[in-house]
Amino acid sequence: MMLQALYTLAREQGWLEDPDYEEHAVHFLLRVDDEGRPLSLESTVDEQGRAKALRIPRLPRRTSGVSAGLLVDNAKYILGLGDPEKEKPERLKQCMESFQERVAEVEQATGDAGVRAVLRFLEARDQWLPRLLAWRPREEWGGDEYIAFIYAPDEVRCVHDREPVRAWWRTAREQEEQQGEAASVRCLVTGELAPPARLHPAVKNVPGGQSSGTSLVSFNEEAFCSHGLEQGSNAPVSRAAAEGYTTALNWLLARAEGRRYRRGVGLGNGAVTVFWTRTETGFEDVLASLFEAPDAQRAVELATSPLRGLEPSDLDTTPFYAVTLSGNNARLVIRDWLEATVGDIKRNVLRYFADLKLAGDADQPIPLWMLLKAVDPPGRSELPPLLGTRLLSAALRGHPFPRELLAAALQRLRVPPRDGDPVWNLRARVSLIKATLSRLPRSGLPSLEVSMSLDEKNTAVPYLLGRLFAVLERLQYTAQGQTNTTLRDRYFGSAMAHPAVVFPQLLRLSNHHASKADEKGRWLEQLKDQICAGLPARPFPTTLGLEEQGLFAVGYYHQRHRFFEKRTADSEPASA
Repeated sequence: MMLQALYTLAREQGWLEDPDYEEHAVHFLLRVDDEGRPLSLESTVDEQGRAKALRIPRLPRRTSGVSAGLLVDNAKYILGLGDPEKEKPERLKQCMESFQERVAEVEQATGDAGVRAVLRFLEARDQWLPRLLAWRPREEWGGDEYIAFIYAPDEVRCVHDREPVRAWWRTAREQEEQQGEAASVRCLVTGELAPPARLHPAVKNVPGGQSSGTSLVSFNEEAFCSHGLEQGSNAPVSRAAAEGYTTALNWLLARAEGRRYRRGVGLGNGAVTVFWTRTETGFEDVLASLFEAPDAQRAVELATSPLRGLEPSDLDTTPFYAVTLSGNNARLVIRDWLEATVGDIKRNVLRYFADLKLAGDADQPIPLWMLLKAVDPPGRSELPPLLGTRLLSAALRGHPFPRELLAAALQRLRVPPRDGDPVWNLRARVSLIKATLSRLPRSGLPSLEVSMSLDEKNTAVPYLLGRLFAVLERLQYTAQGQTNTTLRDRYFGSAMAHPAVVFPQLLRLSNHHASKADEKGRWLEQLKDQICAGLPARPFPTTLGLEEQGLFAVGYYHQRHRFFEKRTADSEPASA
């Protein structure tokens, strides 16, 4: 079903009207005259560093081998320029020879003047290379810059777009498709009879995949095959369907302005979720902006109307699709697949942001990357891609959040904050804890009711202990001012896990702090007594479970945030 949805997207977008050509970034246009002399080297890269996308003949699938494109390729194949530390001279020579042989083949078959001009340039390449390097020095070439040719008399169309070249390329691909195939088979995607594609095009820009591309359908070992079939014949998909679904995936994964992906959300560095709808609604861009980090302009729009585009509309019955992808070297890993309607996704996303909301958020949604970054393990490691996948899946489906995220958020709260840590870390971690607790199934019991702001009527012991810790921390600050080590730095983790061990000591210490505090300290002492009065008349709990520790963290944050809110005359003296 996933391949059918992707193929339908490509067909409805018109990407398969000319199946022999694909959209690809081209960095330079090289103009040559009849004799092959280079006239100019024109860059297509804009101020943001993005190269212009052109329709070019479909590039061959290549990993470690040498296989040239048709009249368009990178600087290694056309000019023999590449990183000297990565590319051996022998390989660069093979690349140039492969490209020149392909151009010579087309020139012999078509006799086109533009192709002949390109061939003459290639035959005298060593003669013209100094002129090209004068326009762009050798050290600025990385080898991955794609170059297309323009025949001087034709100032608009590239050589690969000339009609004789198009006709030859169409015929060559038809012959290649029919070669070696005894009979047509039923395509698993379209249901039509057609020869199966032997190799499927590569999917690029997948986290964890190879830079040359990653395969979704691939059979390269005997153990993967069956009934004597080879490669793509084991999963018969026609060439049109294979090129359709890969074209759609590559379009969804392409980089877009202000985002990492055109229609996707990065889940850390290990996975990405791309999504689309059967009919263009504009909802896709809204969803991407809400989950991904918005650019400056988008941030302003979100601040004024953060959930714009999520209100009900006539298009809410439109089918919605999402797939989560990871790369495992040359293989593509499908981590999740979702089919729903736009209306279902809107309702679930609104509930997701409501569950995350804390007092003081000013209706600004927390981007997904911020949540994942806030609970990454200490050091350079990060959460496994599966957890990010399950978090986004819970947001889109309305399911409970994975319990492992609660453990990860609490683990990060136990680590004392360091200089340079983002100020939003605490907010993001507590938001994730609050949302997880609100949805966490508890063996048939109703989910925990966790408020958005301070709930003075909440008598849950972990919540009161969290509030009490925030008061004790504030009392220390009132008495001693800014110190190198705070109560949170030294005791937060142990107080959250083992209150009976820590709180008696903290209460004794608070008496010392209160004796040095001013009027504000006396108000905090009254608040401390008020919270303690709400605790049951028995010893502090020896240990707190995972959910209880989450309530402790929420209570701490709620009380801490209340200290920073605007005071009223009847809640606290103005001097406080």
